[in-house]
Amino acid sequence: MFDWNDLRYFLELQRSGRLLTAAKRLNTTHSTVARHIETIEHHLGTALFVQHAQGYELTPAGQALLKHAEAMENVALLAQEEITQAMAPLGKIRLGVTEGIGIMFITARLRGLFERYPGLEVELVAVPRFVSILNREAEISIHLERPNADLLITRKLTDYTLGLYASPTYLERAPALNDRDDLGQHDWIGYVDDLLFSQELLFLNTFCRTPTVTFRSTSVIAQQQAASAGLGIAVLPNYMARHDPALVRVLPHESVQRSYWISTRRELHKSVRLRVVWDFLLALCTAEQPVLMAP
Repeated sequence: MFDWNDLRYFLELQRSGRLLTAAKRLNTTHSTVARHIETIEHHLGTALFVQHAQGYELTPAGQALLKHAEAMENVALLAQEEITQAMAPLGKIRLGVTEGIGIMFITARLRGLFERYPGLEVELVAVPRFVSILNREAEISIHLERPNADLLITRKLTDYTLGLYASPTYLERAPALNDRDDLGQHDWIGYVDDLLFSQELLFLNTFCRTPTVTFRSTSVIAQQQAASAGLGIAVLPNYMARHDPALVRVLPHESVQRSYWISTRRELHKSVRLRVVWDFLLALCTAEQPVLMAP
């Protein structure tokens, strides 16, 4: 029988796909991770991983072990949650978000949450990509697309609108801009196509059939800064850009609507600290609909 502690190393290698990454997350060495994997494989009498150029991938035996390892991890997490809440209510929750709503909307509105729950600690992981709940990168995640996974509880957080924005200095030197037909003569700011983490970000062609994109970034905040610096027209969430003094809305009747979805692992949904943040975010987005759905 292998040591149950070995499963931590098994799960981390499965999630990261690389020994060095798994070791870093576990605060150990890659040789230690490899040794724990070898121990499990020795006791089970079968290989759990195959190594490719892209990293480690589970064998059929590894896939069979995975569901049991995750079930054990879930039981341990729930036990820890119950004891932690009994000893010291609330605690730490990690929220994974895309940059726009995480940095430009949620962060500035968290004060009320902390005033109501002084024992709460929030870690905000705001990056231009999806943050995986299934890989334990976060306990709550906000997505641009609805995730389809049986292990998750998901609901729509809110709809939001995006509009066209540019700086006054750009508009002064650029061709006339009176209607949609003029957009083809302008410089555009957009995403790096081959690094898009969601098809929901493909909206330039909604406004212009053949846009001339002079600046691209994986970061919507960088796009806002580029528009403020006069590099061209950007499609930005109205909650980010409408009060930016360096930007003006162009063709105000032109807009596009997208949605945010909020998810968590099914077994964590009963967690007190998670539900505090979950309910706060839902209530916040309901109360701030005039900002999120600015016409």
